[in-house]
Amino acid sequence: MRGEIYILRAFKRLSPERQGCILNAATHLFAKEGYHHASISNICRDAGISNGALYKYFENKESLFFFILDYTTNKLETEVYKKNIANSKSLYDDIYNLLKGLKQFIDNYYDYVSIYCDLGSSSMNRFASKTSERLRKSTSIYTIKMVEESKKRGDIDQNVENEVAAYLIDNYITLFAYSLVSEYHSKRVNLFFSSKNKVLSKDDKINLTIQSIKLALSKNSS
Repeated sequence: MRGEIYILRAFKRLSPERQGCILNAATHLFAKEGYHHASISNICRDAGISNGALYKYFENKESLFFFILDYTTNKLETEVYKKNIANSKSLYDDIYNLLKGLKQFIDNYYDYVSIYCDLGSSSMNRFASKTSERLRKSTSIYTIKMVEESKKRGDIDQNVENEVAAYLIDNYITLFAYSLVSEYHSKRVNLFFSSKNKVLSKDDKINLTIQSIKLALSKNSS
């Protein structure tokens, strides 16, 4: 696990429950207040440990934050992409399973995904440059494979380049995730797709995401 470069030996000796308590407290504050405003003292207060104890586990706040980002990347890859992408009957079954898995993942790890999505802001560029590239590489492998298999089945236009189709799918999946953790992006989705001030459910957003991808990749779209 690449994230181990950010932790000190004492953290590894903690029980999984104690590790989780510290990570959850830190992640919640990072999600609530942002990296720059979340303080070590408040993280320690919420985790029920002393400031000195935290520095036995991580060198500084930056190392703690990087570890959380790397932890999230590993979880996303194993619990969403590897677990939910299989050789289904169609590309859109794969995407549906992926979106359902992502929805469940966000329900379970809301704060973790929230701070990951914050990497899109300019103030987080130095973190994004070190972290998001790994997730982009891993997700591109899965999405390109999905596209290649779908072409064999005749699901999408053979003339669409694999990388272009995979990029489009990945961007729709990213926008879906943003709409579940960001009020701004949630309102944008509702603005375009909802009527009579109805708030779209998560399942509504899944169906709209698949519908939009189908429209973009259908054989008749070109």
